[in-house]
Amino acid sequence: MRTPVTIAFGLVLAGAAAGRVAVAADTIPATAPVATASAPPATGAAAKKAPLATASSETVPVETRSAAATPAIATPPAAAARPVPVVRPTVAKSQPSAGVLREPAPRPVTDVRVQSRFAVKAKTTQLFGAAEYLSRGDFYNSPGARVGGAYYPVEALGVELQIAHYWSSLNAEGERIKRVFGLLPDSHAPGWMFLLGGRYSIGYGKLMLGGLGGAIHFEPQAFLHAGMHAHDGDVGPSFDGGLGLLMFLTPKAFARIDAAIVFDREDRSGTAVSVWGTLPSISVGGTL
Repeated sequence: MRTPVTIAFGLVLAGAAAGRVAVAADTIPATAPVATASAPPATGAAAKKAPLATASSETVPVETRSAAATPAIATPPAAAARPVPVVRPTVAKSQPSAGVLREPAPRPVTDVRVQSRFAVKAKTTQLFGAAEYLSRGDFYNSPGARVGGAYYPVEALGVELQIAHYWSSLNAEGERIKRVFGLLPDSHAPGWMFLLGGRYSIGYGKLMLGGLGGAIHFEPQAFLHAGMHAHDGDVGPSFDGGLGLLMFLTPKAFARIDAAIVFDREDRSGTAVSVWGTLPSISVGGTL
């Protein structure tokens, strides 16, 4: 027969075991079925490691922890309660890739300007005077002067008449031959030249030069003339042709530079000879 002390000690152990089972039941998830112990509680140190018997006779180890030490599991909110982020499309700026030319910079907006022609030649007459020098390799120095006029029925083309006179004299080689041998060259000293022809303006332009205070308006020209000469008693045909540069100083005043090739047909020692020469000239004039 058990003594009262033994019975009392067994009741205390049974109560302590029941309290541990209740605490462990709180920590077990609701989905895990836990059966109450059907065996008498163990006493002593074996009670701390004793497994609990489940309804299916399987043993489940239960760790006895206080409710305060158990970490709280946050329950995620419902999907419908979450705010839906608004996705806005972004436009990517185009960047020039390597090797691709950039678009040109925008040009400044300017007004349309139309400039009237500085000087008009159509239906006008130009009169001029020129200084020139005729070089033919004929033992003569032949500086001269020329006067003439041109009428322009259209802007680009004019009909021109010229009269030139030369003050010819023997050059140094001709004077030496005359002094040493007492001879004169059989060439005729240039005297007069009468020419009629045309002058054509190839283009029109203007050029700004520093210090002049304005633009120079110019026209490159080409010309061709035919006529006759009277050189020291010899009369024969003459021709010239070349290029010129007409520059307008004002709408009515101009200067001109001409470079011509001259051809004369004259008699020398009883034989007709073709004589070629160069004829540069500088002229000034005005428009009527």
